[in-house]
Amino acid sequence: MRTDPAGLRRARLSLMRVPLAGQIVVANVVVLVVVMAGVVTLYPTPPLQGRLWLVFAAALGVCIALSLVLAAAITRPLAALADAAEIGRVPGGRTIAPGRVWIPDLSDRPDEIGRLSVALRGMVTALCDRIDANEHFAADVSHEIKNPLASLRSAVGSLRMITKVEQREKLLDVIDHDVRRLTRLVSDISAASRLDSDLVKEEEEPFNLRKTLINLTDHLATQAQWKGVDLITDFPDQPLNLVGIEARLAQVFVNLITNAISFCAAGDAVRIWARKRDNRVLVVVEDTGPGIPEQALSKVFLRFYSERPDSDFGNHSGLGLAISKQIVEAHGGVIWAENIRADEADLRATPLGARFVVGLPV
Repeated sequence: MRTDPAGLRRARLSLMRVPLAGQIVVANVVVLVVVMAGVVTLYPTPPLQGRLWLVFAAALGVCIALSLVLAAAITRPLAALADAAEIGRVPGGRTIAPGRVWIPDLSDRPDEIGRLSVALRGMVTALCDRIDANEHFAADVSHEIKNPLASLRSAVGSLRMITKVEQREKLLDVIDHDVRRLTRLVSDISAASRLDSDLVKEEEEPFNLRKTLINLTDHLATQAQWKGVDLITDFPDQPLNLVGIEARLAQVFVNLITNAISFCAAGDAVRIWARKRDNRVLVVVEDTGPGIPEQALSKVFLRFYSERPDSDFGNHSGLGLAISKQIVEAHGGVIWAENIRADEADLRATPLGARFVVGLPV
């Protein structure tokens, strides 16, 4: 006798249309019937067979009751999770319920349903946070691009009315500056918007951070020397082995070192040192420049924020430190900025320079 695979598939699909609670009850009843049929076959004696049917009836009632209790314990929380995931959605995909999706907190359950609740809550929270971040990023981008565009429009309008060569040259310089500023903004915005997806795609690998820092400082020594700034390094003799995306972390330290050099004048110094502390590696970039204004210490890692002299206006997008912070945190690390003072406890003392600290897990 041959089995019809198509018939079996249809039977399985039909069973799948039954609610989960019904499937549990049916499965348990079928098992009980099969076991009882086997027992009756082994003991066909009429008196014994009659008693067995009484036992079967009692067992059937207990089986159905326990199945319903088990089904309720499983299906009710699953139904609540499903309802929460589907709330506010219509077949057309439009949201009709404003606000964030609320997922029931079943984390106190030690089983798979508790794990599922925690996972769904984490996924929904991450998704909502990402949507909020994208909205804020789009608003910031719009605001930052408006400024050079307004300047360009004003310069182009003035250029049509001015006949003096000197004034036309000044306006052309303004236009050139704004165009380069827009180009830099677009490039940095593109890099920042792709960073999350790139970090997910790129593979983390073990590497020696000490070797990476030595290569970077050797390369940037020329830039420091050209500006008359001393570049001082202090690295341990032992390797600083990490697991991460080497190119991305190198991007962080290049940004910190070049920033430090840009704030220094001839005769100043930039010092880069690294140490292993317990289960972390600390990399510190210090300079003897003007330091960071106290009110800016909490803002320097915000997107598009730049605290630079007027003479340097428009030459930086203000995304470098925000990108660096994102990369460091994606590696499970921390980054912060502080001022160097003769008396660290006296916040009113004149800064002797700025210090950026990066802590990465080993």
